[in-house]
Amino acid sequence: MEVNAARLEDRLGPNEPPYRSRGEAQVGRMLDLYGIPFFYENPLILHDRGRYRIWHPDFTLPSYGNLVVEYAGMPDRPDYMAGIRHKEAAYLRNDIPALFVYPQDLTGAVWPQTVTARVVEAYHRFVTPVSRPGYRSSGNTSHASCVPRSYRPCARRYRF
Repeated sequence: MEVNAARLEDRLGPNEPPYRSRGEAQVGRMLDLYGIPFFYENPLILHDRGRYRIWHPDFTLPSYGNLVVEYAGMPDRPDYMAGIRHKEAAYLRNDIPALFVYPQDLTGAVWPQTVTARVVEAYHRFVTPVSRPGYRSSGNTSHASCVPRSYRPCARRYRF
């Protein structure tokens, strides 16, 4: 690990998770860039096809109500997309908030801001404060109050 290196990969060294694809690495670095804490391939138990199974979603965001972010890197393969549709349905049946990111989402000059906005939007859509156990409304129904403090872009600029 070289602290003053120009490339992010050279600065992270052994501290970066062993991502399975370039797309997952891009999403992980984007989450780091925006200061969004995450677990990579954190085990998750869910009910699927009549049994409880252990899945390892790509990213779990604890500050965002354990929102799952899955990178679907091969949308051109029908068998792969059938698996993605199965995952979407399984997460929905188990009330697990999930957001799927595709290769076309990681292109363009502003893709990190776009994907981060989708994370925040998914958080508001799936993990509203009213749906949390033990939540007591103070009369303020604004969702702005439930955005995690970690959602603040930092001043560093990384190449993805």
